[in-house]
Amino acid sequence: MNWPRIILDGLSMSLLFNAVAGLGFLLLPQAYSTMFPKEIRQAAAPFVEKKDVRTMKLILYPLYLVLFVYWAVSAHFAGMTGFRDLFWAGYIEMTMVSVSDFLILDCWLPPKAKPFIKGAEHCKAWERREWLKTLAIPEHGLLWTLIVCPIAGLAVAGLNMLF
Repeated sequence: MNWPRIILDGLSMSLLFNAVAGLGFLLLPQAYSTMFPKEIRQAAAPFVEKKDVRTMKLILYPLYLVLFVYWAVSAHFAGMTGFRDLFWAGYIEMTMVSVSDFLILDCWLPPKAKPFIKGAEHCKAWERREWLKTLAIPEHGLLWTLIVCPIAGLAVAGLNMLF
């Protein structure tokens, strides 16, 4: 495994992911409320337009595809071979994206996002402890660790095997 390459790729894609997600939030804050804790989703629902949610998905889904393809191509040019090494490279890189997402988008951003979400200004879910308990820790501690990161590892290994 090429550790310097894995770390640099993970950091660069963490930066890209958080920049795109943050910019998307600034452009379509109500659409992003559909990914917030249940109390906020329900309070903001009357102000969310389906067109904005579709646009948000058109931003985020291709972003994940770009991450997987970039990691596979980068691993290929770094000379990494073997399914196991490629899987763990993709897993570690996506874990780095998950950690940066947790720190930036789930720990730092919510208090600053509160005024942008119409209808949910007074929800208890904006409190840091409540946010972490209902969204951030289950998402990044379980969902990303057990499902998203392994899928990323499989995608990187599988795409690289095509080359």
